[in-house]
Amino acid sequence: MSINPHFRDHINIRDLGGYQSSDGRIVKTGLIYRSGGLYLMNAEELETLKSYGIKTILDLRTHAESKANPDPIIEGAEMANHSGLTFANGDEIDFSPVGMSKIGEEGLNQLSLLKIYYTEIPFNNEAFKLAMDLLMNGQVPIVFHCHTGKDRTGVLAIVILLALGVDEETVLKDFLLSNEFHKPTIERTLRESEDKFEEHPELKELIQMRTGVTETIGRAIISSIKNRYGSFDEYFRIEYGWNETGLQNIRDKYLE
Repeated sequence: MSINPHFRDHINIRDLGGYQSSDGRIVKTGLIYRSGGLYLMNAEELETLKSYGIKTILDLRTHAESKANPDPIIEGAEMANHSGLTFANGDEIDFSPVGMSKIGEEGLNQLSLLKIYYTEIPFNNEAFKLAMDLLMNGQVPIVFHCHTGKDRTGVLAIVILLALGVDEETVLKDFLLSNEFHKPTIERTLRESEDKFEEHPELKELIQMRTGVTETIGRAIISSIKNRYGSFDEYFRIEYGWNETGLQNIRDKYLE
């Protein structure tokens, strides 16, 4: 997928259509969009979004995030808010710039916690279950988003594309594409601390994760699904109640 010329890059909005499924069909365009916060859009960008005929907006932010920066009202679109954050073991992660700039043992511990956090998102996630129900019920065109459109949104995009039979490497490619949308921020932030990277390589990885995404995390997310359930089909059966017929149904809806 390419940068959307109708939106500023940091909006990180794109159509999940156009990818090829394992059965040779292509994900339909104009039905499933992923994005950063809609409140970041200017008037012209909102008009473009409205022209897509959006029927459903799924906000993956916490209620506190949504209250602080509410989504704009789009006439004719049903709005749903369900946090895409899950972290069941009780640990807390400091996502502030300070927390994501730790070095040494603290930095390595932060990286370990982050890997656990991201690889737990696909499991027992009520927001994801809502998203998949919306897709199965045909409530499209849909746009789902968090704040930057790269983390919670990125993991949900992984799940959706896997459900549609898109191969792992292509799914990873879409996940990593957020780095192109956030490239100026990533490069600027890395430059500010580059003198510390030789001694503290963990800092570079943390900054990359704060401002963009990493291949390491993307692969870990995909692997966590296979490792826990043995196959993607089994994941969808257990997590979403979809047997082979259910997967075929959603693929028939969104592939052509």
